[in-house]
Amino acid sequence: MAFRTVDLPGPVILVPGASLEGQMRQKAQDHPGLPTDPLRLASDLNSRGDGAPATFSEPRRGGGDRSLLVHGGTYLVRLFLTKPHQGSYTIAAIDPLRMRDHHRLSQGCLLLRPTEWRVCYDVREVPQGSDAYWPRLTGEWLRIGDRLATERGAPALTAEQTQFLDTVGRLIDASEAITTDSARSTEPYPYASVGSTGGQRHGTRAVYEFRLAGPRRPEEGACVRIRGRSGYRGQVTRAAGASVTVRFDQPVDWAHIDQQGELEITPNSVVYARQREAVALLRARQARGTGLLPALVDHQVRGIRPVSDAPAEELDDDQLQAFRKAVAVEDVLLVLGPPGTGKTRTISQIAAGTAAAGLPDPVLVTSHTNRAVDNVLSRLPRDLVVVRVGSEDRTTAEGRPFLMERQAAELRGEILRVTGPWKREYAGVGVAGQWARELGGRLDRLGFLVAEETRLRGELAAARRAVGGPAQTRVDELTSERLRTERALGRSGRRTERLTRSHQAARRRRDWWLIGFLFGLPALLYDRRLAAAHQKNEKLLAAATRIRDALAEAERQLDAVTRDIPAVRAARKAAQGVERRTAQCRSDGCTAARSARESLPAGEAPSPVRETEPETCDRDLAELHDRLARRLPLLAARGELLGAWHDAVSGASEQLHPELIRYAHVIAATCIGTASRPELSGVDFELAIVDEAGQIGMADVLVPLVRARRAVLVGDHQQLPPFLDSEVEAWGKNVGDPAVMKLLSESALEGLVHRLPKTHVVPLTHQRRMPSVIADFISSSFYDGKLSTPVERGHRDPLFRSPFAFVDTARLPPAERYEKEAGRRDERWGQRGCINPAEARLLTRLAAFYHRNHTEWAVIVPYKAQKAVIAAALSRVIDPEQVDLNVGTVDSFQGGERDVILYGFTRSNHDGRVGFLKELRRANVAFTRVKRQLVLVGDMDTLTGARDTRFRELARSLRGHLVEHGDIRQYREISDRLADLADEGGRA
Repeated sequence: MAFRTVDLPGPVILVPGASLEGQMRQKAQDHPGLPTDPLRLASDLNSRGDGAPATFSEPRRGGGDRSLLVHGGTYLVRLFLTKPHQGSYTIAAIDPLRMRDHHRLSQGCLLLRPTEWRVCYDVREVPQGSDAYWPRLTGEWLRIGDRLATERGAPALTAEQTQFLDTVGRLIDASEAITTDSARSTEPYPYASVGSTGGQRHGTRAVYEFRLAGPRRPEEGACVRIRGRSGYRGQVTRAAGASVTVRFDQPVDWAHIDQQGELEITPNSVVYARQREAVALLRARQARGTGLLPALVDHQVRGIRPVSDAPAEELDDDQLQAFRKAVAVEDVLLVLGPPGTGKTRTISQIAAGTAAAGLPDPVLVTSHTNRAVDNVLSRLPRDLVVVRVGSEDRTTAEGRPFLMERQAAELRGEILRVTGPWKREYAGVGVAGQWARELGGRLDRLGFLVAEETRLRGELAAARRAVGGPAQTRVDELTSERLRTERALGRSGRRTERLTRSHQAARRRRDWWLIGFLFGLPALLYDRRLAAAHQKNEKLLAAATRIRDALAEAERQLDAVTRDIPAVRAARKAAQGVERRTAQCRSDGCTAARSARESLPAGEAPSPVRETEPETCDRDLAELHDRLARRLPLLAARGELLGAWHDAVSGASEQLHPELIRYAHVIAATCIGTASRPELSGVDFELAIVDEAGQIGMADVLVPLVRARRAVLVGDHQQLPPFLDSEVEAWGKNVGDPAVMKLLSESALEGLVHRLPKTHVVPLTHQRRMPSVIADFISSSFYDGKLSTPVERGHRDPLFRSPFAFVDTARLPPAERYEKEAGRRDERWGQRGCINPAEARLLTRLAAFYHRNHTEWAVIVPYKAQKAVIAAALSRVIDPEQVDLNVGTVDSFQGGERDVILYGFTRSNHDGRVGFLKELRRANVAFTRVKRQLVLVGDMDTLTGARDTRFRELARSLRGHLVEHGDIRQYREISDRLADLADEGGRA
């Protein structure tokens, strides 16, 4: 960790914020390590003799101030220069240390050592001439950043790069201002009732369901708050029918929620805070990849070394080229994937191939939407550890099995299942220790008794010898003879073993090829010697048996002769008494040994004690005691650790989150999620793969890119950008900055596609989603004719002769076919939309027809107001949840696909006004969602006579293509055909 000690010549004055003390007391209840008041905070900082670690934080809002973050042992204090005097600091907040705070410290910090940390409760109490030392601290902080950047080999920023970062900073400010203005201009959504999860109507929870009072509803993902309750802020996680589900940022008490009220849109400030952090990292030259800024600004990239790596799945030529360049690129690669060209397949192989290389950092799969992130995960090999970081209620079905929380819960269950029996096994280690101590005491006693028994037996033998006479002499003679025989038997046995080995060797040599006959005689001699040795052994064994029997008889005779002699009788009695005590002590030792063995974990118990022979038993007991003395401390420590681990895992599974992240090969999260989730703090990535990069603006894409050594942007620059041209045009008068306007109007991918060298741009050109009659029009209109369709599908449809069809409303009376202005400003950024009743009726009937024929379908329209009309009509004949999934605007369907796409242009008027339909990429997005049948509904006269030149040309090209290759039908014709089909089969 890099740090600089900063000795300040005077005190640092702290002025508590207006609501600080109440916040401190409240937070200290949940986090006991936090100071409970400003004076205790100052006392704690003063006690840190080595200095208080401090870092700087960039403004959270546009035009905001930098803050000084001072770190205590368990807390973080956020300080701002006090205004207007700026000779002291205002304590804005104190919070418990989080993982991202530890990561920030590990990158570098200042150790502040003022003469004193002092509290003044009123800014008027700050002594005249006080100094906050702000210029010195910011200068020292810059020096740390420069040092770290130099050590990493990060080049100094060029003037162009600095200008670029300044422009991105203004872009963030403008985007925040635009979304704030849009939120303010969007009318609130009244709700009639509130429901809590689980049906409980008391206590606190984070998720609530609001039953809306009108037909309007906010979109999923929108940030909302209860009107009049600024602290009750959350995000819409589900919008279905007349209700929306909101997950609040903090748990909210049921009793404090108004049962009737309004939800209002509110800007998501977290997004802009993370964008500013990314810009600050680039400005401080702390981005993970040193080639990122040169690629983005100067369009300078390093060469890509050729590799022959093979993907796990078969790829076409374009996909294979993208794969091999992606695993080898050193900075930034673009992969251009029009709809249906296999972007997801290519991404999954790039992620798998990079992860399989065994590099220390994981691969990041990210995008602006949860759906795009999740699409990749199910295609990854099962031997990779894949972790999805995100909210379960916003993750799709494909991504939920990989969610960090789910995997942690499953891992927790598996650990408890495996460790539970082991915990019970190790529970007896303490009992084993008690029995080991008992065994040690018995062995000490046994040693004394055995020695006493030996002594008394010696006294008994001496008493017998003194009075034994001839009987004793006979015993002595036979004892000496037994010893001689046993020694002879030992020598004979050893000689027999040597002869046996020599005999076996001679027999093996006798079998050698060619010269084996030379060893025949030695083998024969060993045969004879070995036979003689066996014969001698048998004689010695017989003699030993005879002598042993004779000695036993002689000892019985000696006992009969001496047993009644008082001295012998007394010696025998003493010896027998000790013998009984020795046997009892040995038995008690064996009991302790068995109990100790039974208390040990499986696999740790030594061999049982052999209790039949006293000498063997005593030796086994001593060896067991020695083993227990060596192993029990280790087993006790292991059991304690296992128990602590088991108990820890038995609690919240969040403790396993860092372990899952640490061992992950692939991590998946949204762009903002990579920087806003605490589990990912401090995680660097080898490669960031950004899907749908054609929809992501520069400020958003920087958030994940600054965390990765290199990047692959995958997307289609002919799909909808982050902000449409019409929207940017409307805001232009407020932004007033051409450079910012340019960044607003183009995605990161679009800004680079014509500026990076061709070596770093790989187009995918083989589409397999759409029928060729549709794909050919898309290719000529949007992709310079470079899109090919190597597969073809047969066409079967009871309504249309071609997969590409247009239903023309132009022959309807103007009053019937013309659009109507929507009553509310419900479109994006508070604009007023349009509805077209005639188109809505036909699209509703077509959707119902395909639904009842069990065909996968979707209705796409440009305006939310038109969508609401169609959804309301369809909900009367189709399950509302199905309607929610399959009726939407162009923006909401970007990235999706269906067998049948029904698209209505909505605009129909006498003077060719097409509104934001003039953004041609809307048509591209809508048309390319189809897999089998595309049905367009609109007023051909209005479309081909549009005021906007580019849209008029596209519409006329569309008409020509349909005339030659597709199917143009009239509104009433299709309406009548649907009625006929209903009469024939009841299916329309």
